[in-house]
Amino acid sequence: MLTARQQNILSLIIESYVGSATPIPSEALARRPELKVSPATIRNEVAVLEEQGYINRPHTSAGSVPTEKAYRVYVAKLQETAAPAEAYFREQVRRKLLQAQRDLEEWAGVAAALLSSVVGNMAIATFPKVPESRVRHLEFVPLQDVLGLLIVVLEHARLRRELIRFESPSDRTELERSANKVRGAITGYSYKEIQALDIEELSPFERQLLDSTISLLREEDKGAYRHHYLDGIRNLLLQPEFAENERIRDLVEAAENGSLAQAVLEEVPEEVAVRVVIGQENKGDLLRPLSIVVAQYGIPGEMAGAVGAIGPTRMQYSKTIASVRAMTEVMSELAEDIRGH
Repeated sequence: MLTARQQNILSLIIESYVGSATPIPSEALARRPELKVSPATIRNEVAVLEEQGYINRPHTSAGSVPTEKAYRVYVAKLQETAAPAEAYFREQVRRKLLQAQRDLEEWAGVAAALLSSVVGNMAIATFPKVPESRVRHLEFVPLQDVLGLLIVVLEHARLRRELIRFESPSDRTELERSANKVRGAITGYSYKEIQALDIEELSPFERQLLDSTISLLREEDKGAYRHHYLDGIRNLLLQPEFAENERIRDLVEAAENGSLAQAVLEEVPEEVAVRVVIGQENKGDLLRPLSIVVAQYGIPGEMAGAVGAIGPTRMQYSKTIASVRAMTEVMSELAEDIRGH
């Protein structure tokens, strides 16, 4: 158990190291007026912190570097006392997301870009997703003689599209009539409910529309957070921890092939709370040198998405936690608005 003074010294070491990315000497701590203790006392307390595994020092005269154990203690205290994000950030988030609200794909991209720019690291955002997708509207647009575009509008304004190729040229009026028939039969249903329907006398083209819609719905329902945006990998790679680091290539490849996002999204908490995962606490090796601050947003039991920040263990936890929390609160409010329409 750390004393109050040891906790204060450890917090100063962490905050100084986060800002400088260089070991913090005891002499620098002794110059901090808020400690009000002698240099000898500080050196003794630093030695205790090292002995208990909260800091590392390459050698006796070297400065202090916080360990993951130290960050965990620091973050636990922050989550109890963290100040909310500044009002202007919340308003900026609200304004920019409202501008993109009609296109949820753009919505997630805007959220990731905003968070990345504020925290100075990489950010991720997913689309809000319902537990079970249902057809809100269906449209078929003929493109060529034997080719058309099936557009399925899901609840909460999600769109899925698929090119449909049919056997022989058909009259546009006939195609529209078939699409209307299928639309009237399946609007409001999930793919499981559609499969259970007994729709009489479907033409081959109508059966094709039905089967394609079922396939789109089934694909949409796979995985909790399939559709996502990553932004700010450049911010992450510019951190001193990754200078001339062999892991840069691995991180870039993981960001490009989706495995980085998948690993991050596996850490999303089920409850409505900000979760902080530090270094070795991550499940996969890919994320072991990183910390994640991630949370869920949406409407409990109805639709959910995730938003989070990814950076080195030396990240600005206070600012990042507050920013992620503010982002999820605003996005949850806007998700309520989407449901209301």
